[in-house]
Amino acid sequence: MDQLRLLPSTRLDEADWLAQQLAPFGSGVGAIVPEGFPAYVRIMHPARGIGGEVLRWADVAVKSGREMHRLAQFHAINRPAPSVSAGAVQPPEAGNLPAKLLKALCTTLAEHTSTPQSCRFCLWDGYGWLHDSSTSTIEFTPVGTFAAPASTSDGETNSSSLSPVLRAGVLSALRVNLPFRDYILFEGPVEAATELGWNMLGRGLIAQSPNLFWPEDHAWCVASEVDLFCTLVAGSNALAESLIADPRLEVWRVFADDPVSWDSDEKNV
Repeated sequence: MDQLRLLPSTRLDEADWLAQQLAPFGSGVGAIVPEGFPAYVRIMHPARGIGGEVLRWADVAVKSGREMHRLAQFHAINRPAPSVSAGAVQPPEAGNLPAKLLKALCTTLAEHTSTPQSCRFCLWDGYGWLHDSSTSTIEFTPVGTFAAPASTSDGETNSSSLSPVLRAGVLSALRVNLPFRDYILFEGPVEAATELGWNMLGRGLIAQSPNLFWPEDHAWCVASEVDLFCTLVAGSNALAESLIADPRLEVWRVFADDPVSWDSDEKNV
């Protein structure tokens, strides 16, 4: 069994800088990741084609006869122009960067901080799976601990469970409070970002990317906001250029005052 690197954290003051540097809720990029950084980028969460193939937003825009640009909104580029017949497309997952892309992102992030072994991770407290699974009991085995599936009232076994780390965070009363969002706080090295999620019987870990995470030196901040089909990164110009150059990611530069709302795509109306 691999040793989990993620740990619950009680150091809520580590998130105070976010509240001080975030713009008013709903005002744009700077309301989701802190203002004051040299560069900002959007990482688009991929869509899926009718056969399950991964589709970049640029692919979807071409299929629909729409224009891909830095402020594109998925529903706008996925709406076929009158002269175009497009196939069915499954939208990206909101608030969740796929695990392979999150791992790629973390590899680059580690190169752009002096504290890659000391990061903070915020997970939104509103996910139903957190609380549906939080009654699982922790069992100890010779090779480690795990959260055993909870028994329902009729004696059947629940098919999903949380790791002891996530369960401890859920059961704790401590929360990071930001406008309209409460978060459970964890800490660990940057690569521990891939350890969030829940265990489903027969399928293993169903991954959930952190909704917010940053290193101790505040060199960057990453947000997978619950309602967005993209992940936002604030950091240095060097970090932004490294992410843009990564062929695994679909990345666009944005600015702190750019809108990211449902109606912010003015090119695909």
